[in-house]
Amino acid sequence: MRILFVGATCFELYQFFENLKEWPNNKGPVLHYSWHNLDIDLLITGLGTTVTAYFLTKALSICSYDLVINAGIAGSYREEISIGTVVNVKTEEFCDLGIEESDSIKTVFDAGFVDPDDFPFHKGKLMNPHWYENLELPAVNGVTSNITHGSLKSIERIKKEFDPDIESMEGAAVFYVCLSEKVPFLEIRAISNYVNIHNNEKWDIPTATENLTNEIFRFLRKFSAIRQLS
Repeated sequence: MRILFVGATCFELYQFFENLKEWPNNKGPVLHYSWHNLDIDLLITGLGTTVTAYFLTKALSICSYDLVINAGIAGSYREEISIGTVVNVKTEEFCDLGIEESDSIKTVFDAGFVDPDDFPFHKGKLMNPHWYENLELPAVNGVTSNITHGSLKSIERIKKEFDPDIESMEGAAVFYVCLSEKVPFLEIRAISNYVNIHNNEKWDIPTATENLTNEIFRFLRKFSAIRQLS
């Protein structure tokens, strides 16, 4: 089985990949590793939807994968999804694609520019049919934005229009590409902060990345065991 991990930055996945066996003469943009009986590739795209969509599409055009996993940190819109929690994202929306009005955001679907059921969208959302309920992680709805929201006004607009659980800068791009290319995928995120007025002192990236790493290995152990039995 060949799995492609997609991350925005190296530091989000460093703890994971330092525990894998690296192939000799490993050169980017896709790096090759192995773990037990699994072939694991790493693609670091950079921040945001544009570079993520570009580099992921290019990677999928070069190699076939059994599964794509978008892994990284995220901000939580809900107090009950606390910092350090690892979540399984089952739906995504582009929350910065549309028209900003005085007191609201009108999506491209609301404005009539795009049919909300044009593939790969369903009622304006990107929905993962492969989100693996047996992961035993909280299943959440995500929004994706090319900026991290840090003003109360913009945060309240996002809450009102999308009612999200978490926010990232790449998730919807991975959903869009993988759904379009019909490649099974997952988005696994660890909460590093609450979406609020920016205060880096309240972020906890070390705990988030440590918990993310632990959950990734737990997931891979299951996959490795299934492959040994097949």
